[in-house]
Amino acid sequence: MPAKILVVDDEEVVCRAVARILGGGGYEVETVQDGAEGMRRAERSVYDLVILDIMMPDVSGLDILQRVKESHPDTDVIMITGLAQIDTAVQSMKLGAFDYIQKPFTPEELTLSVERSLERRRLLRENTLLRQKLDALYEDGYDHYQRF
Repeated sequence: MPAKILVVDDEEVVCRAVARILGGGGYEVETVQDGAEGMRRAERSVYDLVILDIMMPDVSGLDILQRVKESHPDTDVIMITGLAQIDTAVQSMKLGAFDYIQKPFTPEELTLSVERSLERRRLLRENTLLRQKLDALYEDGYDHYQRF
């Protein structure tokens, strides 16, 4: 099943570019040019990854980031911005962003960040599954020894 990615950016050209770059990689990409609508979608649906513009006219990308991390803490968020401000980058990372990319970005920069995020997500899921299996085996063994 392809990874589901939400892109929220008020610039149509950025949304189209990200959708073209990631869609070619086999990802399922939804784009939204309105911060409020992006926030609603991020709260209603579960995405493997959210890509957010920091500066939007209606809702700040930092506000959406915070809401995404509250409602879906396991969802990674990549922040993108046209303004290279260290304090904004630091604030977004403190709020739980996975990465911070400056516009204009290359397809390679975006793809690398997305792949790293999705690989991290895959490893976390695998780790959780293995722990559950190990716990189940331990419990079965423990119950077995309790019967004697």
